[in-house]
Formats: sequence, structure tokens, C-alpha cells
Amino acid sequence: MALLALLVLAIPAALCAEEAADRGKAEGLEARAIALDRESKPDEAIARMKEAIQADPAYDAALTELGYMLLKKDRDDEALKCFDRALKLAPGSHAAKTGKGIVLSHKGDLKGAEEMLKDALRLNPDPVRTYYELGVLYMKLNQPEKAVQEFREGIRKFEQGRG
Repeated sequence: MALLALLVLAIPAALCAEEAADRGKAEGLEARAIALDRESKPDEAIARMKEAIQADPAYDAALTELGYMLLKKDRDDEALKCFDRALKLAPGSHAAKTGKGIVLSHKGDLKGAEEMLKDALRLNPDPVRTYYELGVLYMKLNQPEKAVQEFREGIRKFEQGRG
């Protein structure tokens, strides 16, 4: 009976150790992917980021990063899937919401984009990118006054060091 109790206790510990190892592997692959992206090797970066996600499918930050990498390559449909998956794992991710807002704007869903970006803005402690994207969106909506207001607010936050 004592042996059975030890096995029951050991299984969750082993699973936790495996999950931690997978996250560690995923983080290493993510770091390599980001480095490749900075070296202007987007295809290699995307491949490494996909490996990171395979290592840990619940790694919402890697899904969000992959979404942004795909945006740079104008692969909006794939990016949207990444942002949606990230938001299922982390509903309060301002970075994933900003990314999804960008995709919605690209796809012409300007109202949806506005809602998503405003939601991201409420969650974001460093909102410069989100203000910029809102400004771009308002330009598309032919609302230049609102666009200038968002751009100015983004500049103000940037000057405060809240990049």
C-alpha cells in the first residue's frame, strides 16, 4: 500500500518536471527565434518559433511572438490563428490583443480592430505600440483628429519611458 501511495505522489511530480523541461526547451528555441528575427532571417525565425510551440503548446508568449513574425511576412491568416490561440491560453494578453487588432485592421474589420486595440490599451502598461496602431486605424476610418490624438498619446507615453 505504501508503494502505491509513493507512485501516486511521484506521477504528478514527474509530470511537473517534464512540463518544466518542455518550457525550458521552448524558451531556448524562442530566444533563438528572436535572435534570428533580429538578424533579418525571418523564415528561420518562424521555423524556430514553431519548434518552441511544439515543445510547449501552452506557451502563449511564443504564440504571440510567432504571430508578430507572421505579420511581418504578410501572413495575416496564420498570424490571426496564433493570436487567437494565445488569447485562449492568456485572455488578458495585451500583446496578443494588439496583434489581433492589427490583423483585423489589415483584413478590413475596422470596428473589430478598434474594439480589440482599445481592450489591449486598457490592459497594457507600456502602450506605445497600441496607441500607434489605433492612430493608423483612425486614419483608415478617415478620422484624422482621433488619429493625431492617439499618436500624441503614444508619444507622451514613450517620453515617459513607457514604451
